[in-house]
Amino acid sequence: MDSTPKRTCLARLPGGELQVLGTKDLDKIDGLRKKPEHVVWLDISSPAADDLKLLREEFAVHPLALEDLEKRRQRPKLDTYADQQIIVTYEVLEPSEPEGHFDLGELHLFAGPGYLVSVRWQDSPAIAEVERRFRERPDGVARTPGSLVYAILDAAVDGFFPLLDRLSDKIEGLEGRILAGGPTSDTLRIILGLKRKLLELRRHLSPQRDVANALLRRDLPLVDDTSAPYFQDLYDHTIRVLDQLDLQRDLLASALEANLSVTSNALNAVMKRLTAFTVVLMVPTLIAGIYGMNFHFMPELSWPLGYPLVLGGMLVTMVGAALFFRARDWF
Repeated sequence: MDSTPKRTCLARLPGGELQVLGTKDLDKIDGLRKKPEHVVWLDISSPAADDLKLLREEFAVHPLALEDLEKRRQRPKLDTYADQQIIVTYEVLEPSEPEGHFDLGELHLFAGPGYLVSVRWQDSPAIAEVERRFRERPDGVARTPGSLVYAILDAAVDGFFPLLDRLSDKIEGLEGRILAGGPTSDTLRIILGLKRKLLELRRHLSPQRDVANALLRRDLPLVDDTSAPYFQDLYDHTIRVLDQLDLQRDLLASALEANLSVTSNALNAVMKRLTAFTVVLMVPTLIAGIYGMNFHFMPELSWPLGYPLVLGGMLVTMVGAALFFRARDWF
């Protein structure tokens, strides 16, 4: 993760030209963003105290929004302060492990007349993708701050699809493993881990759907007649992600039930075998118990062949019981 404070400032000029502002040129932001058809994008990574001061003095960011930056771990939301919209959203970071592990990165977007400020605390795939496109075609990405907001949010939402595809492959692998009768303890651990991950995704994606829905309101300065269809597309993508997430939660619940059924069936098979062995051993135990009662007047006690006959009877009954249970697939 990127923990080094860093600023990147790009400006789209009226003719579609790109202007890159260095650290010493940040005092020009105020003049550029007030000019017609100028769009200034300031990206701040791992904000420090001077960055918060810049946001407060240069962009008049509301104190409550600055407090959210300091506390972090905010719920996805859309707040409106005067002529400024503040959006908190999350994106999927690059996976750090092959086992489907993932991290979510928090993004704060501050949009106002002629500018957008993005704040993050990690290397952001969405910001990197939009910045690359912005540098190549500033006129095609950021004609307005709203179009730049859409580009970032759309890249963040689309980043969930590859993750859900990986999780779907993992769930399918689990289903095959369960049907093949793999180790149940390890399978249960993996299922519960995936369930926890899906719940975490649901906790972040559900309010992001509300944010996308709120952006469809035409009373927001960010959304005009030109950009409204794009925000509708963003809402549709968010719904698709949630639908796919809900489908995988159902598949995971089915996999959990299948795992429990396989475990229960295996336990039942063991109990059937133990029951069969018990019955097989019960008959000779009964016969031996009868002849161990120590009565003097038992006619079989005086037979010369009584002992081998009793042993033979025990053997026959044991074999008969074993064949009986074998025919019923209890062995």
